[in-house]
Parts: sequence; structure tokens; C-alpha cells
Amino acid sequence: MKKLLLLMIVCCCFSCSYLPENVEVSTAVSIEETPDYISLTPANTAPLATGIIFYPGGLVDPHAYIEAFEELVSVDGRQVVIMKVAANLAIANSGKAHRFIEDFDAVDNWVIGGHSLGGVVACMDAADHRDAYAGLFLLAAYSISDLSDWEAPVMLFTAEFDVVGNPGDLVENEPNLPSRLDVATLAEIPTNGTSGQTIYHDIPGGNHAQFGSYGAQAGDGAATIDAATQQAEVRDFLRTFFEVNNL
Repeated sequence: MKKLLLLMIVCCCFSCSYLPENVEVSTAVSIEETPDYISLTPANTAPLATGIIFYPGGLVDPHAYIEAFEELVSVDGRQVVIMKVAANLAIANSGKAHRFIEDFDAVDNWVIGGHSLGGVVACMDAADHRDAYAGLFLLAAYSISDLSDWEAPVMLFTAEFDVVGNPGDLVENEPNLPSRLDVATLAEIPTNGTSGQTIYHDIPGGNHAQFGSYGAQAGDGAATIDAATQQAEVRDFLRTFFEVNNL
């Protein structure tokens, strides 16, 4: 926890928030904003029973993730809720997602996720409210909370040229997540479900910032694929993750 607080202090002192790039959103997506979240809802159909609730990366404006999730709403029909957090630092509002899932009566189950520092906070939320979430996914993130015995499925994405996320932290905190299974292709994800496992997938050519749409990030590696390609790969793996776990 001391390391996490130090990271937050350093970010506040030496950085400013990363703003979203301009994106066009499908008319099949209804966007509602409150002071606490951005809600992306299918405009033409009832949402699926399992929704996604998400914490942004540290110092990243939450609007920067609309593009990454838009197709899961417009095509797949999922409810997506992107949290707004104080100073764009999710650690300042840990547990916030749990307080707002009841705003969405049409959704029966929730998978919680997060990018970078937001992923760390998503794990904290899941550890404190295990029965509230049917699964967890992490984008360039790790867990400092002990979820090693959690029976829900977990998916963890890394990227080849991410040098913002610390590989040492991933290794150090790996025991806090359920047992690891590395997959390179969709076909390698077990079709009988992945409960009690953490599926790891590294995106070739990707970097840290391209999990969202906010341009280059200081200190990040140079990606050899574009953000749209990286985000499409995340969506494809999440779709299979949801499918094999009946979510």
C-alpha cells in the first residue's frame, strides 16, 4: 500500500491528466453522464444480463475509454459504466463502483475492470465485495489485494511495448490473483470456463496508452500497432472470456 500511495503522490506532483481524443460514437449507443460515472447503454435493445464497470487509469480522463468499449455496447448489447474519480486517480475513490451498480436494474451480473492504477483499485473493490462481481479484467494492471482463492474468472492483459507498467510489480503481485494460464490465441482459452484462473494475454505490438484513446503517454514504449487494433484485440478476448464463462 505504501508503494501505491507513493505512486499517487508522484503522479499528482509531476503529471497532469491525459485528455481523450475526439471520437465518433455510434447512434446505437446512448450516453448518460452523472457526476460519478459515464453510462454507455444499448440504444435499441435491452442490455445483456452481464454488464461491465470500469476504473480509468491514473490521471486519464474517463472519456478516453468510450471508444474502447463502444462496440461492446453497440454490437454486443452490454451495459458499460466508466467511473469518474477524484483528480482522475481511482485510488481516491476505491469502492466507488460498488456503490453505483444498483443504479442499473436491467443488469443482473457485473464484471469489474480497470486500466493501470484503475485496475489495482478494481481488484480492491472486488476483494471487498466478492459477491457483487462475477468476474474481473485488468489492462496493464495487477492486484495488491489477495484474490488468490477467488472462484470468479479473471483476465489480465499486458502489451509488448508497455514500459509504463512495471513488470516487476506484475511478478511480485501475481500470487494475489488466481492461478495463471497464458494464452496467445483465442483458441487457447478453455471452452469449459476459466473460473478460479487468471488468463494472461500479451498483445504483440501494443503499449500502455493504447488501452485507451488519449494519445501518447510520457515514458511509454512506441507501439507497432495502432490503438484501434490493440483495443479490438482486447474486445475479442473479452468476448471469448465472457462466452466461455456464460457471462
